[in-house]
Amino acid sequence: MAKSKKIRPRISEGEAILDTPEFTMEEYSERMKKSLGSEYRSIVKHIIKVIDPPEDAAILEVGPGPGWIGIWLAKERLDVRVDGLEPSADMQRVAIKNAKDEGVSERVNYITGYVENMEMIPDQKYDLVFSNDSLHHWENPLKGFEEISRVLKPDGKVYIQDERRDLGLRAKFVVHVLGRLIAGNFWKYWKSSIDASYTPQEVQQFLEQTDISNWFVNTNFLGISIETK
Repeated sequence: MAKSKKIRPRISEGEAILDTPEFTMEEYSERMKKSLGSEYRSIVKHIIKVIDPPEDAAILEVGPGPGWIGIWLAKERLDVRVDGLEPSADMQRVAIKNAKDEGVSERVNYITGYVENMEMIPDQKYDLVFSNDSLHHWENPLKGFEEISRVLKPDGKVYIQDERRDLGLRAKFVVHVLGRLIAGNFWKYWKSSIDASYTPQEVQQFLEQTDISNWFVNTNFLGISIETK
């Protein structure tokens, strides 16, 4: 009988990223844009081509950080409006400036809050809720999923992707060898995000505790995605 993979316990990373003595969020923003810009644009392309939000869509991004994905989405789709739910005042400061510099500040707005409690947002407001690399910051994914479901329109769509903690050998090589070369000093933050992430099985268990029936979990060797059927 094959041995089951041993998965280390999750190590929480906390919910808000703030300025540190090592770097400001302005520096973080530029580093993420440089190293992950192509990935961000791929997500924008996926949202536009695959998810295909309706005309004049209201969109919520959970955990936008410096805001590049939502900002570039607004630049590509001139009809949509994007709200970013962000708990970090430091991240909001940078995202607001980025949106202004990119000429989309009239259609990109930032809200202070956590996904587990979006009481400031009315029911059934959004055509799409998406999130990239923020799920591992959520302390209560079950409540977060329920809140996202609440603020989605009946025919709304969801697209959430994140790291996964149960990495295989090939993924560990990418993270621990190639990742160190690519990310440099930022590698430790990637590693910390992986340690704080959930496994596909854990995410599925959270979903099974909700009344949500039209979301499904996809995986690749490095990550997890949750999408609407």
